[in-house]
Amino acid sequence: MYKYIILIVFFIYYLIIKLYNKKKSSPFPIDVVYTWAGEKQSINDRLSNNDELKYSLRSIFQYMPWINHIYILMNPPKKKPSWFNEKYKKKITIIDHYDTYFDKQYLPTTNSHSIETTLHNIPNLSEHFIYFNDDFFIGKPLSYLDFFTPDGKIVYCENNLNNCKNLQIKNKEKKINFKLPIHCGLSYHLPFPNKKNIIKKFNNTYPDYIHWIRSIKKRKNDGNDICSINNLKDWCQQQHSPIMKYAKDNDNAVSKKILDSDIKFYYNGNINELQNLYSNPPKFFCINDTDNFKNLDDKNKYYNFVNNILEKFYKKHLFEY
Repeated sequence: MYKYIILIVFFIYYLIIKLYNKKKSSPFPIDVVYTWAGEKQSINDRLSNNDELKYSLRSIFQYMPWINHIYILMNPPKKKPSWFNEKYKKKITIIDHYDTYFDKQYLPTTNSHSIETTLHNIPNLSEHFIYFNDDFFIGKPLSYLDFFTPDGKIVYCENNLNNCKNLQIKNKEKKINFKLPIHCGLSYHLPFPNKKNIIKKFNNTYPDYIHWIRSIKKRKNDGNDICSINNLKDWCQQQHSPIMKYAKDNDNAVSKKILDSDIKFYYNGNINELQNLYSNPPKFFCINDTDNFKNLDDKNKYYNFVNNILEKFYKKHLFEY
């Protein structure tokens, strides 16, 4: 009798595990795309490298094992990071801007907004993908359902679509005379799920807007000086919220509220809170670089502290497959 009970319990347990794994696994390929400036040491927070990418990749390997492939889109010339594991090449492809800009008149560029308009041109990229910055990290096991619906629609953070308005500032001279997308303000700093065909359709709907962004090859700080000059709202070049809105309006996306407890932003000054990663990690967190350092030595000391914590949180042996 006990033998049959044990068999039944084992069978139920097996079914639960199967259902759990089915929920976690994606019914279609999902890739990850990073944009990366390269392995530079600089006091400039937009161009410097602090090994964030290494630990961000580890966070994906640890908590999103269902990801199909990872692409790192970097400033030319493409080059493997010094810490790159040779076994990574089974899972990771490194490319540069010359692989995604079909029209080379827009190169060279360091404008991240421009670069983001070309993600759908990455060779062999799956239709469904998630866009990461190198300072994004995953703190808990995630399902593909955190990013896409079972039928392939995009799941966007509801918080990003609460304040959508005309990009032109009301009652100011109109200096931009081409079609502009709807603007929803600054997007939450999170990984962004997307689809290649959505970006392509968006670019085809607003071709002059895309050309204008790509023509701006250098970005000063947050890039809002360009917006102000043209009487446009702040973050006028940022692609995330306009594409979210476009996808939602064309029935290709659904919104989902992200709880405050699921997101954590670590900046210089509250970095000691990183110690809580061990006991209470959020789903998503960002260690955003700052330019508040007096010199490069101070910055390196700060990131040595950060990286020691990340080294313990993401166990190295798990990624040398």
